[in-house]
Amino acid sequence: MMDMMDSRTTRTAAVVLCCLAAVAFGTIYTWTGEGNGWEWQDQYNWDPTDYSCTPNCYPHTIDDDAIVDTVVTITLTADETIDDLSISEWVMQQTHVFTTDVGDPKVLTCETITISNARVRVENLVVLKTDDY
Repeated sequence: MMDMMDSRTTRTAAVVLCCLAAVAFGTIYTWTGEGNGWEWQDQYNWDPTDYSCTPNCYPHTIDDDAIVDTVVTITLTADETIDDLSISEWVMQQTHVFTTDVGDPKVLTCETITISNARVRVENLVVLKTDDY
């Protein structure tokens, strides 16, 4: 009887651990611009577009990664804290821009920010910063 109970306990613990591990991992979002084309918080600008998580299907948790690999101007409409931000894609004479409405400062906090072969400009009181959270 005890062996059967130990076996069930072990299986239950394994299932619980697997479920917790699935929740602990965030999502990797890639900018597509297929929504309004400019707003960070517009879920339709990101892939994967998982409509089951409406309205928050964009990088917005400390477990989410964001990849911006097309030259674009992105407007932050709220402060966000994510895991990693990767910016790439260099096009002659073009720059990635992170902005917000004038007079309304916004902060995008990331564990790491990687800029690879790209020009980036931050304007209108936007702050991109790294933090060990």
